[in-house]
Parts: sequence; structure tokens; C-alpha cells
Amino acid sequence: MEDHILSEAERFLGPILIKASRPARTKSIIECMASEQPGSPPTNDSRQYAHQRRTVINEALHLLSSLHDASCKSSPRLDQPAAGSKSQKLIDTLIDLVVLEGIYPCLSPGVGVPMERRVKSALKGDLVTRPLNQPNSENLQEQELIATIVDCLYPIVLSRQGLASSLESRLLVDLIAAVAEAGFSPYFTAAFRQKYLSCFDTLLDSKPAIDVLPLLTSLLHPSCPNWLRSPASSYLSLLPLRPYGLRQILDFIAGSTSGDAQQHADPHPNPSLGSNLTLDALARASRLLTSVPSTMTADEYFSALAPQLLDLWDDQNPDNQRIASYIIGNGILGKRKVGSPGTIGWRLFAEPIFESIHPPVGRCPVPEKVLKLTIDRLAILVQFHQNPGLTKRLVIPVLLPLWGLQCYALEHHRAGWADDIHRILVTYMKISVTDSQLLLLSDHLLWNGPPLWTFMPGDSGGIEIRQRDTEVDHSEIMGRLIQSIDIRVEQYSRLLRAAVLTDDQLSVVFTHVCKRWLNGSLTPSGNDRLDVMESDPRDPVESLISAKLAQRLLEEFKDQISSSLLGIFQLIEPILSAFVTEHQRTTERRARAALPCLRRLDAIASHPTRDNDGDDESKGTVSTALSLLSAVLAPSDNPLEIEDSILQSIQASLEYIAQASSSLDSSITMSASNILVLLQLRSDISKYSKSTMKPHVIDLHVDDRNEHRTAVIHLSDDLAPVRAQGVATLTNLISKSSPILDIPSTGILLLSLLQDEDEYIYLSAIKALGYLASNHPKTVVQMLVERYADSSENSTLDVRIRVGEALNKTIEHLGELFMGAVASIVGEQMIAVASRRGDRPITLQKRERAKRKLDKARKEAEEAWDGEIPAEVDDDGGDGEIDAHIARVVEGWADTGREEDIRIRTSALSILGTAIETNVAGLGATITSTAIDFVLAILKLEKSNDRAILRRAAVMVIMSLIKALDAADEQGLQLGFGFAGENLVEVITVLKYVEIMDTDEIVIGHIRAVIESLEARRKKSIFGPQGARGHQEMKNLALDETTLAGLALRPVVRPMIEEVD
Repeated sequence: MEDHILSEAERFLGPILIKASRPARTKSIIECMASEQPGSPPTNDSRQYAHQRRTVINEALHLLSSLHDASCKSSPRLDQPAAGSKSQKLIDTLIDLVVLEGIYPCLSPGVGVPMERRVKSALKGDLVTRPLNQPNSENLQEQELIATIVDCLYPIVLSRQGLASSLESRLLVDLIAAVAEAGFSPYFTAAFRQKYLSCFDTLLDSKPAIDVLPLLTSLLHPSCPNWLRSPASSYLSLLPLRPYGLRQILDFIAGSTSGDAQQHADPHPNPSLGSNLTLDALARASRLLTSVPSTMTADEYFSALAPQLLDLWDDQNPDNQRIASYIIGNGILGKRKVGSPGTIGWRLFAEPIFESIHPPVGRCPVPEKVLKLTIDRLAILVQFHQNPGLTKRLVIPVLLPLWGLQCYALEHHRAGWADDIHRILVTYMKISVTDSQLLLLSDHLLWNGPPLWTFMPGDSGGIEIRQRDTEVDHSEIMGRLIQSIDIRVEQYSRLLRAAVLTDDQLSVVFTHVCKRWLNGSLTPSGNDRLDVMESDPRDPVESLISAKLAQRLLEEFKDQISSSLLGIFQLIEPILSAFVTEHQRTTERRARAALPCLRRLDAIASHPTRDNDGDDESKGTVSTALSLLSAVLAPSDNPLEIEDSILQSIQASLEYIAQASSSLDSSITMSASNILVLLQLRSDISKYSKSTMKPHVIDLHVDDRNEHRTAVIHLSDDLAPVRAQGVATLTNLISKSSPILDIPSTGILLLSLLQDEDEYIYLSAIKALGYLASNHPKTVVQMLVERYADSSENSTLDVRIRVGEALNKTIEHLGELFMGAVASIVGEQMIAVASRRGDRPITLQKRERAKRKLDKARKEAEEAWDGEIPAEVDDDGGDGEIDAHIARVVEGWADTGREEDIRIRTSALSILGTAIETNVAGLGATITSTAIDFVLAILKLEKSNDRAILRRAAVMVIMSLIKALDAADEQGLQLGFGFAGENLVEVITVLKYVEIMDTDEIVIGHIRAVIESLEARRKKSIFGPQGARGHQEMKNLALDETTLAGLALRPVVRPMIEEVD
């Protein structure tokens, strides 16, 4: 039965399959086929032609339907015939006939994909298509024809058997366009559209999101009518809400970025997505996934999308975590409309973090699993998303709970928990910590939760949050906390070390801690969002904490603290002054009391001797202050820069204490005497420095120096967000042309960042190099070119490609400044790198060693398997033949002997094209002419398949010159060189030859575009200049639009004498 239908199809398609029986091109496909039908009248008008079209299309649809039914009856699971079989060719021809003569003529202008982008037709190329009239509301022929086509093909595609796979592979996008035309076109009646309105969604719903995405995007081209753009865009925006829709869309974008997009995706996509997503692709994916559909509110959309984002966020694959953190951090929480406090994004992704780490009333307990998941999410968002502002917004509200949780984990040996929280706190402190947050932690070092809850051991060996046990003795809890003071002091010091604070910040913290220790008058810092268990600053436990912390800080950061002593002196000066004043009063009072008189005797009888506790307390405070002052004034070569009034006051107090040996303890007077000696020593050093050094010059760029120092420290950090902050700081210094920058060292530092594994870091470094080149073009470009050429063969291919990208961006950034020696260096070196003269012996040796190692490993594996190694099964469903072909192509790029890698040669040609297009005048005629001769030689000589990318880049160099010449014409520049005469003829001849002989479709497409542009320039040279410049030139030549180009002949008009009455 099926063979009979195929024979009938072959007979039906005979007029267009048999070349000898076909008439000339004057007849269309329909006319050619209708002439073979019995009883078919000749085509005299459009009505007869429309009748013939319906007859032919109906017969083709009947054959397709019959083949489908026969295929389903014989084997419902029958796969499509082999691609090269005769039956498949017949089916493809029938499908293309229906598409080209049935669907396309019925579509409105702008509906469907352009013909040149469609699957290559099985119909012969010497037949023409005759379009119908433009559709209108009164033309029912197209309505009937498109209804017939949809009614026949639509059920076949949905059946998923028989010819469904053949139809999908050749006309799925065309069928979608036909269904959209029938369901949405304003040219059809409302009753007709209502019938097919639901078919559009049903057809798209039957396909996975990874298939629907390219189909709809191909329909949404610039000429797409609004009545189709609206429903297609609306459906496209709802794709992420499908089951696995978010992952499928990311899988499609990753595949399209790597050039290996799957046409039919597994409903459960590849679990690892991020490895193929570049930063630009990730940004596009974020914009697509966070765009709210017009048919939904932001609350509805993000509430529906959140489960998939959370699933991706909680994935164990770091690549997927990076994607989720970027989408959530940049696409949602980074936008004010949906990510600010109170909005849907904040409620979905930020508030659950706060409520789990610092639960409000009624939310306890927080199980171990929930708390651990929250910590992991916060760590991922802080570490993977380089946004200091977002990090600050997420960490500050839970800073104290994070500190308490980390200390609890350390005290109870939960190392994994402590490490995760430590990374969060360190990242925050390195990029956006403030003095107030540092002081908050120092004031609440023993914090273990508010009065309502505390941290407890979890059910699975972790930590959870539970309500406090009110029956537990408070003194017992305090006893355990006192035992942990040393651990918490050490952890606080560790945080300060990791945060790389400035000397001023360390001095502020140290002064604050010492103030609490000395006089206890400081009110603890608070946080409005936190319910903190406040403690009395005069509590001996608080004094002990402050003392231990001050001692630890002084041991760890003595040099930094000693460099800024003003705060310490300001703290100690009033303590010593108050003590001296009180001691003087006490001494005078005792002296008066010693005088014998009746009044004194009566006073002694009425008021017994007072207790000396207050005096002892003040002596203890002074003793502590003197010890602190002695520690910070330890022998040092640094001059003492303290205000004279404060220094004189402290010296006077110390002299008084040192001389009061009779009434004070010897330890206090001895300490005061020693400090006076230290002060005198430091004062002498200061005087000597002032007398021997040049007059002090105020450093106007001290802030820039501090920023640069911080940036360099951040750039060497292990955390990507911290390195990103360092690049941002350095870029800011470059953009404002800070004089403290050393250009060569800054350039070398930025070049080293091009090797960073994080894409955001090296792309930011490329941007910074562009800014640096704006002010110092020759130095930076020379450095980039030398690193790109890599004559010493020290850099890898990836690093050289990144350097080339930086050089390319730098040239674009220079613009008209790209000229002279800078342009010559780039032009000559790029031609040298792109040529076949490159000699890379060291690279060849490395490649040969790697090959020998691989051969040895393969040989050992074959011996282990006792024969040929079994082929590995691709769990991802990849095509083994395609992977093998890609591997052979990549091997061909690299296996060039002692010559340069094909990829680096291609990169050099791309940079050369950018240089020509940016400023061809600055590049000069000699280099430009050499470049064109060079790329023509590549097109003629580099003919192998693995050199295709090289030929593509060579053609684009010619296109860059054409664009540069057109831009010069528009600006009225006289370059003195270009395509003309024999040179133009030679270029066109070579291009046409390569167009015929080349097998790479991209090369052929580029060549056709270049030839078209060259022909346009040749016509311009014949028929005269065009545009604004041409109009001005015609004025300069005294020409108008009616004269011939190149002629300046005008008859001389002489005055006439006329006789009048």
C-alpha cells in the first residue's frame, strides 16, 4: 500500500523532478505541474491560477496524509526514512511544495521566516514561485487554502508518529506561521480566527521549551506585524514557567553560545549549564528570564518562577549556582522595582534568609536542614555575585546572628558551618565593611542570640535555632560564654586580619575597645533590626572581654595602631587629668585634716575614716591607662605626630604622677617615669626628623594611595567578588587619571588579570586596559602587542586570545587617537602574526610531548583491555560523529607544525580589521595595501577545511576597509587610496574565484556581501558622489542634479542690448 502511494507521488511530482520534461523558467511550479494534470485549462488569469494552485496543493496534502496513514498502520513507531533514500526525497519534495506554494503565498507580509533562512528546499532551483495577491479581508481564497493546509498537517504533527518527524524537521516553523496567520490575522473573519485561535498554543505546548525558543525568535524579526508579535512575545515570555522551562532555556542559550545547540532537548536538561555560558550570554539569559510578561503581574510571575530558581540555587553544581546567583542577584534583587525591600523579589529571596538566620517571634524553631540551606544560599549569592551593594544589603541585617552562629560552630567543633560563615563575613568585610559594623561585633563579642532564642545542637550533627530554656541558670550560661572568650577574641582578630583594614579603621576599633575597658562609659553600639541582650559596660565580664580584646589587637596590629596614636592619646589624656585633679584634691583635704583644732576633732568624731575603694578603683584605671600608653609608645622610629595641647597635658600629668611617689604605689610612679622617657625619645625623633628632612609637603593624593594599596591587596585575594572590587577600584583610579599610578606596572598588573579564571574579572581588566590606553596609548599598546606576539612562547593560547581581545577593545576605545607609531606597531605586528612566517619551536615541542603522552596512555589502555578500547556511551545524548568532527577541526587548527595556531592567526586578522575600520587614515596607505594583498593571498592559498575560519576573517578585513572608505566619504576625508582601477578588478576577480571554489557557506556569504559592496562603490565612482558630501561637491563643481557627473560645461551668457521705444 505504501509503495503504491509513493509511486503515485513520484508520478505527481514528475514535472518538477525530471529536468528534461521541465519547461523554461517562464512558468511557475504550479503552472508546470498543472499542465500535466488531465483536463487542466490553460492559465490565463489569476483566478485560474488560484484554482490550479488549490488543485496541486490539495493533491500534495492528500498524498502526505495517505503516506502518514499507511506509515501508522504498518508501524506506529516507524521512524522517518533514511535521509538519502528515494522515499524520503519524495516526502521532502511534497512538504516543500506545500510550504513554498501553499503556505508562503498565503502569509501576510512579515509573517514567517525569510526564504533564505529556511531549510534548503528539495525543489530544483530553476523553477520559480508565483505569489498570490496581498491578502485582504475580502479574499477568501487564501483563507480556504490555509485552512485546508492546517487541517491536514496540524493533526499529523501532534500525532508524534508516522510522518510527524519529517514534517517537524522541514516545516514546523512554517506550520506555526500558518496557524498564527489563521488564528490572529486581521484579514480573516472573526469566526474563522476563533476556530484556530487555540491551535497556536496547543502546537507550541506540544514542544519542549528548547525547541520553541528558536522557533518563536525566528518569527519575531523586525518586519513581523504587530498582530503576530504580541501573542508570540507573550508566549515566549511564559516559557520559563513550564516544568524545567528555566533549565531548558538556559541549556538553549548555552548551546547557542558554544555553537552546539541541540535541536531536540531532553525534558530533563543537562545538569551542568554554566560551563558554556559566557558572561554576555548569562546577561542575556537574565534579561529574558526576569522580563515580566504583559499578561501577568510581577508578583504572579516571580512567584511562579521562584521554585525553579531556588532549585537551581540549591544545585550542587557550582556552574548552576553561579547562574542562579547572577539571575537572582542581578536580574531580581539588583532591580529597584522588584528587588528593593517590600517588593516581590525581596520577599521571595531575601526575607527567607533573614527569617531563618534571625527568626522573628513565632518562627522558632529553625531546623538544622533549613538553617544549613539558608547559609549555603547566602554564601553562594555573596561569593558568586560581584555586587558590593547587594552583599551589604544581605549581610548587615544578619551580621550579629552570623557572628554568633560562627562562634557557636567553632566552640562546638562544627568546622564546615564555621568555614561557610567565615567566607560570608570575610567577603563582606573586604568589600563594604564600615566602622560601625566593626564596633558592633566588638561590643557584642559573646552574643549567642536574643532573649527569645539561641543556638542549639541539631538532630544531624549540625546546628539549629530553638527557644531559650527559661529554667536554665543564667550564671551557668554566662560561665560557658566566659570560657569561650579566648575563642571569640581570636576569631574577631582573624576577621580583622582577613578584612585587610586600613590603619585608621584599626585605630578606631582599638580606641573604642580601650575606652570600654578604661572607663566603661560607652553605651554599646546597637542595631535597630536586632534584639540584642544588652549588658552593663561596667560589668567585670565586659571589662575582661575588653581587656583581652585590646591585648590581642595590640599584639596582632601593633604597627598599624602605633602609626595613628591620636585617638589613644585623646582617650588617655582626660583619664590622667581627672586622676591628677582628684589626687590633688585628696592630698589637700588630707593636709587640712591633719591640722589640730576643735573643729577637725569634731569632724573626725562625727565622720569616721572613709573607705578607700573609690581611690583604689581610680588607681587601677590609671595603672591600666599607663600600661596601655607604655605599650603603644614602645621603642619605634616613627615620629610622634600629636597635637601639642594634648601632648603637653599628658606630660604634665605624668610628671605629677612620677613625683608623687610618697602617696602613690611605686608601680604607678615608675610607669609614669618610663613613659616620660619614651615620650622624650619620640619627641627627639620628631624634632630630628623635622630638622634633617625637607620641609613637609602635604600629600594631596593620600586617598588615592590608600585606594591603590587596597586594590592591589584585593586583586591577590582568593574570592572573586573581592578581586572584582579590586579591579573596580583600580579602574576608578585610571579613569580619573590619578598621578600615583605607574603606567608600566599598572599595565603588567592588568595583563596578569587576563589569566583569571573568572570571566567577570578578566573582562573588567580588558575594560581597564582601554581606559589606561586612552591616556598612555603608546606604552599600553606596545605592551599588549608584545604580550600578544609572545616571541618567548611563555603564554598559552587562551591567554593570547584574551590579550588580543584586550587589544581589540583598546583600539576601538582609542578611536581617532589610533594613529602614528601606535597604528604602525599594531598593523605590522598583526600582519606578522597572521602570516605563515611564525616560528613556534617550543610550542611544537610541547605539542609533541603531549601527543606522545596521549599515545602512551592509549597504548596502555589497549593492553589493559586486550584489544580496542570500547567506545564510551554519551549520557548527554550527544552526537558522536559531530563531536569527532569538531575534534578533528580543532586538531587541525593546532597541528600546524612550527607555524602559528590557526586561531591566533584568525584573531590577528580580526584585530587588523578593527584597526582598519577604526582609523584607516591613521593606519596609512602602506600598511593598508599590504593588508589587502595579504588577505587576498590567504584566500588563494589557504584552501583546506580547517582554514575556513582564517578565510572568513580575511574576507571581513576587506569588508572593514570598505566600511572605512564609506565612512571617510561621508565625512569628506580625502584618503588618497582605496579600491580603484586594476586593484578593484583584481580584488573582485579573486573573490569571485573563491566564491566558486570554496565549500564553506559562511565564507561564501561573506564574499557575496563584499562583492555587492564593491560593486556599489564602483557605481558610485561612475555616477558621481552621493549623500551630503556629494551634494557639497556638486556645488563646488558648479553642477546641479541635471548635469552629467564629471562635466563642468556651461554656455557663457553675455549681456544683450535691446532697443526699446
